[in-house]
Amino acid sequence: MEWLKLLVLSFQSIFTILFNPFFWLIIFLIYTQYKKVSRMEISLLGEEKATAKERVFSSFGVGILGGVLGTLLMTVLGVTVQLEDFRYILPLAIILMMINIRYLCFSYAGGIISLFSLIFGFPKVNVSSIIAIVAVLHLIESILIRIDGYRHPTPIFIRHDIYGIVGGFTLQRFWPIPFAVILVILAKLQGATNINLPDWWPLFIPKGLDVNNITLQLTVIVAALGYGDIAISSSPKEKVKKSSFRLALYSILLLILAAISCHIYIFKYIASLFAPIAHEGLIIYSQREEKKRRPIYKNPPKGITVLDVKRGSVAEKMGIKSGDIIWKVNNYVIDEKEDLLYILRQFPSFIWIEVIDEKGRSNVLEYADYLNGIGSLGAIIVPRFSDAVVSPQNNMSIIKNLFKKFIKK
Repeated sequence: MEWLKLLVLSFQSIFTILFNPFFWLIIFLIYTQYKKVSRMEISLLGEEKATAKERVFSSFGVGILGGVLGTLLMTVLGVTVQLEDFRYILPLAIILMMINIRYLCFSYAGGIISLFSLIFGFPKVNVSSIIAIVAVLHLIESILIRIDGYRHPTPIFIRHDIYGIVGGFTLQRFWPIPFAVILVILAKLQGATNINLPDWWPLFIPKGLDVNNITLQLTVIVAALGYGDIAISSSPKEKVKKSSFRLALYSILLLILAAISCHIYIFKYIASLFAPIAHEGLIIYSQREEKKRRPIYKNPPKGITVLDVKRGSVAEKMGIKSGDIIWKVNNYVIDEKEDLLYILRQFPSFIWIEVIDEKGRSNVLEYADYLNGIGSLGAIIVPRFSDAVVSPQNNMSIIKNLFKKFIKK
């Protein structure tokens, strides 16, 4: 019952986030990033797969879920912080985001602040608690990636050194995470609620503090989690499975280092270095892995490859899926995208398409529109030649983009 009281108080405190200006700042920053994604989709596809508002709304809901899970873990573990611990981390994370969008992550800001505290003595923070919170947040992020990271992938064309023009997807999701943590106050407050909990709790508490002479108060912290990746050699859903597992492993190792650092001082340095370096290593390894493995959205010897299908399109209604190879339409052999366009320009009232799916199985799909005819499939085809190729690293720096606009003026 005592645990239940503490958890109820923790969850109730999350709703106070609606009055926190930092929370709405995070929402605005997430909106601007999704707006940029929408503009890229319009330039490449002629339309956006989802509006920035739709993306923000879905991220908001998933982010609240992540906040609840994070609150549950941090409350049970007894991760405590002092007021100074997070005074610098969120502003630093926003500054780092201006350098590169993927740096909107507490692993970088938390690691840097912790190292500064250890080396220079400023700011004075509880390193073990900060690293523990970073670990828990990334454990939550691994769950969010698994359930939401593949949503609204953006189709792109990339120039491959071996296979020429290939298709792929950029995966970009951002989540606002409000979570409750336990704030250490160096005094006894009148009217405080007494809850009897185990002697080992809290697990993460600043060294030298007497639990009997302090007050533990719930407070809400705003964090922003972001996931950015590319899927070239695997589908978006397969990609997030691997990314989620690796990030969960990273989080567990970081949490273990944080727990050890409570008792062995040198591990504060190890954990502070591990947080940003290992996180960056995961991203670099994933990118190199994509470049080395054979892409799945490449041009076949015969037929054309479907990279994606638009919502509500004829292709979606027919059951054409990403990765399918179209090799015959109305008995005409299709060798390139122009062959398909030639047939559709005649607005046939009935079409049947022979496709080969990703497992090599052949299927015949049909569709009829006797009233208007069929002038478009609504499928995004991997071209054999195209100037509309992008680099996954483009437009990652807000500062660089602003500088380029200033130079143009």
